[in-house]
Amino acid sequence: MLKVIKEKLSSGMGRDVVWTFAIQFLIMICAFAVNKLLASRMSIDDFGQYNVIKRSVQVLSFVMLAGVGIALPRYIPLYRKGDQPRPITPLIQASLIYIIAVTTAVCMACWAFRSDVQQLVLGESDNDGLLIIALAYAFVMAMAQVAFAFYRGIGDFKWYNGTQLAIQLATILPLIFLPVLTVSNVFVTWLFITALLVVFYFGRELWVRHGLTIGDLTTQKAELKTIIKYSSGRLVADFFQFSLAAFPLIYISYVQGLKSTAYYAIGTTFVTMVTPLYSFMGIILLPYVSECIAKHELASANRLINRLSLLYLASAAVAIIVLCLFTDFLTRLLFAESYVMASGITRIMVLSVLPQAIYLLYRNTLDAISVFPYNLIVLGACLAAMLISFNLCTTLNQFAWAYFGVSCLQALLSLLIWQTVKVPN
Repeated sequence: MLKVIKEKLSSGMGRDVVWTFAIQFLIMICAFAVNKLLASRMSIDDFGQYNVIKRSVQVLSFVMLAGVGIALPRYIPLYRKGDQPRPITPLIQASLIYIIAVTTAVCMACWAFRSDVQQLVLGESDNDGLLIIALAYAFVMAMAQVAFAFYRGIGDFKWYNGTQLAIQLATILPLIFLPVLTVSNVFVTWLFITALLVVFYFGRELWVRHGLTIGDLTTQKAELKTIIKYSSGRLVADFFQFSLAAFPLIYISYVQGLKSTAYYAIGTTFVTMVTPLYSFMGIILLPYVSECIAKHELASANRLINRLSLLYLASAAVAIIVLCLFTDFLTRLLFAESYVMASGITRIMVLSVLPQAIYLLYRNTLDAISVFPYNLIVLGACLAAMLISFNLCTTLNQFAWAYFGVSCLQALLSLLIWQTVKVPN
């Protein structure tokens, strides 16, 4: 058994798994530090607004990304490893054109309806400056996701993880050195630093190494058609995915205020700080399964996923037990004493780690195996369930149980679809 494990870890994919797991763990620690600094140096209301804007920016960013973050890791291995290898530069060009077009439409729509959008995105109205900052930061984060997707596609997981870690570390620095933390100066500083890092990544990889220059960005009809066909459904799926994260905070801030939002955000933060440890394998699985498609070896990928499901179940159960036993301690450690009163809500929400781990296992494999966006069905059904259940809730405990119920539905639908479409052993 030890010999088999050693062989797996020494393989190319095994090294990618170990490297990815290590860096994603460091990113999780950075997320702990960011939340600790913000929770201890901001008022409860400001921390609540920060969480509303953060979740809203994630939604806007992935709408602007328009599904390209999934398309590139799928098609780059197919182009490079297929029976007839094809250059990837036209694919990247088409992707950037698509993103810019979608971003322009999003910004125009947000500005045209800015009064309503500000209430949704910012948790307040009549703040044009902060809305512009949020939109700009969302676009910069979308471009960062393009760089991440490119590294996944070419199989360079050291740079994929390193770029994420660099951006995560860059979010900590201003929180240490800024004399006063406000919602606006935090996001302005993050916008500036992230933009510089994105320019560096694009200059290093897309322009220098792959000959992609501004003058070369001409319409690539065939590639643009490929990107739109695959990504359009993923665009909507991404919107649903991050709406599932943003909607609870936006809704609670509207019906119960920013203080209740801050308490609820503690629970979601516990979940989102743990689940990256389960999504890291999906990071590798998408290009891996795509490569298996190119080589006509999907059955081997199916066997790997079956083994991983057992590991995910066992480790998620352990994670839930640890988090539930030490909720008060971890809340004091990672946030502040004033948030311990939210521990009951947090214990309910951390139960979602297990179903979300199952969903994260199958999410990328479904995207790799089919052009049809199966995740759109899963996430659309879950978002509808959340809208209905939250409308029936009146207390934070009920909102927490609704969150757990939606997570269970997410895992169940993903598992059922995978059992339907997977390749037999």
